Amino acid sequence: MPQSLRSILGNSNRVRKPSKPSPARQNTASTPKSSSQSPRKGKKPAPKRDAETEFQEKLSDVGIAKIFEEELTLRDVVQAMRYIRGKMFTPVPPTGFKSTRTTELLNYRLSVPPIVTIGHLNAILTSPSKVEREVVELSRSGVLRKVRVERRGGMGEALIESPDLEAMIRSTGMSDDSKDEFLKFLRENPTAQTLPRGAIKHSHTDELVRAGFLTSSLQAAPGTTLHVRPEDRTTLTSIHHVSRFASGTVSAVGGQNAIHLAGGGGGAPTLTGSSVSSSGASDFRIAVPGHGRYLKLAEGAVGWLREMLDKTKWGEAPEIWFKERFEGGGLYGMRWKDFWGVEWEWVLGQAAGLGIVEVFETGSVGRGVRALGG
Repeated sequence: MPQSLRSILGNSNRVRKPSKPSPARQNTASTPKSSSQSPRKGKKPAPKRDAETEFQEKLSDVGIAKIFEEELTLRDVVQAMRYIRGKMFTPVPPTGFKSTRTTELLNYRLSVPPIVTIGHLNAILTSPSKVEREVVELSRSGVLRKVRVERRGGMGEALIESPDLEAMIRSTGMSDDSKDEFLKFLRENPTAQTLPRGAIKHSHTDELVRAGFLTSSLQAAPGTTLHVRPEDRTTLTSIHHVSRFASGTVSAVGGQNAIHLAGGGGGAPTLTGSSVSSSGASDFRIAVPGHGRYLKLAEGAVGWLREMLDKTKWGEAPEIWFKERFEGGGLYGMRWKDFWGVEWEWVLGQAAGLGIVEVFETGSVGRGVRALGG
């Protein structure tokens, strides 16, 4: 058997360089095994930025846009109120919900009163001063009635058409005498927001309170209003009051009766005519049943919009970006999950009316929504 060429020539004296390992083998060698080294305790992985929930781009601004730009026939307050109410809820789909859920949705909507906040009106009617003058006129003539929930700011002020309020009163299970007496008072006092005690019979006021058309307007207890807004404050011991006077004076600490107004002292307070008046403490406030439910829905929806704005880098994003996430592609979005099928335009109008957002034209991606300081 002939010898091989390698055996004849022998090993070559050529210098050989070590071969480089492949990248895969190099990474495997440099990376420690998970079983040989345990991860450091208490160290959390960095949060991932989700492109689906965060908007990072800065939008161009070519001018303020109207909330309902497609509706050009809104000229007066009553017409705008009816339009807002008509745009509040989407129709309940005939399929996709269980019968119990459909019944729940319909019953909820029936319990929401036909009211509209004044801020929402200002958001779609471009002249707030004109809206205010018209509201005053319509209230004096008995066409509208203003109702207010204490300590809710602009969200708590709303309007209702007088025929709608009368229909709500007529549809209750109260006695006819209570209905007639209350309706008579409302017609004779079209701008009144309170009903003095004794204006109607005590038995009738009890029925009206139980039905939700009257609420107590008792003023807050002394000593609990230090940080209350000026319009809701009832005592002299308040930051708003004492800040007006020079340090070292009696007025700077609440006046002569500061101790009694703050809930201290053992003797009887010596209230003067300029202090807390008890004449209006026993009045009832005229209310609309379901107003609180309306406020809860509006505040929840506006709160959702605030959270979404916080997820954007610049506090703004295209309107379609918010709308798609609110609607959720059908019956599984926030619109139906938490907010009973409320319309996106209604939510946007509420937020704009409260001064929380403004709507502007981008010139490229439609309308944009920007967070304000409201």
